[in-house]
Amino acid sequence: MKWNLSFTAVLLSGLLLAGCTSANPGSSSTPSSAPSSSSQSESSKQDAIPFSDGQSYAVAHLGYQQIEDLDYYVQQYLDSEDIPVHYLSSGDYYLVIPRYSGMELSLYKNDLETSERTLFYHDPDCEPFIIQCNVSDIFSDATIQLTYQGDTVEFSPFISLKDGSLEIGEHGLNLTRAGSGSQSGN
Repeated sequence: MKWNLSFTAVLLSGLLLAGCTSANPGSSSTPSSAPSSSSQSESSKQDAIPFSDGQSYAVAHLGYQQIEDLDYYVQQYLDSEDIPVHYLSSGDYYLVIPRYSGMELSLYKNDLETSERTLFYHDPDCEPFIIQCNVSDIFSDATIQLTYQGDTVEFSPFISLKDGSLEIGEHGLNLTRAGSGSQSGN
C-alpha cells in the first residue's frame, strides 16, 4: 500500500512536470513572454525606430556630464537597461543605436594635439551603447565607425555651436526627445 501511494505521487509529479515542460515552448514564442536575451524581443523595439533609406544608426543626446531621459529611450527603443557606457572624456552623453544586428563597431579616441585617432573599443557585433565624449566645444574627441556587409560609415557626434542642434552625420537619425534642446539636426 505504501509503495502504491509513493508510486502514484511520483507518477502525478512527473505528469505535472511534463505539463509544465510542454507549456514553456508555446509561451516562449509569444510576444507576451518575459523579456529574454533573444534577438526577437530586442529587434521588435528597435524596429520602432523610424529609419529612412541610407540611415545606418540612430543617436540621441542624453545630456551634458549626466545622463537624462534614458528611461524614455529604453521604453521606446530598447529591451534592456543594461547599456554599456564608454567614457572618452567628461563631456556630452550620447545613445547610439545601430540599425542592423551584426554591425561592426570601431570606436576611436581622437587626440586634440596630434589629430591622430587611436582605437579605443571594438565590437564585431555592436549593440546599443552610450558614449561620453567631447570635452571641447571645438574638437570632437570621438569617431564612431560602423560597418555592415562591407559598407562603412563614420561620424563624430557633437552639439553645434551655431544653433545648438545635434550633429550626427548624413547616415544617422536623430532620436533626441523633443524639448531637450538638441533635437534639430540630421
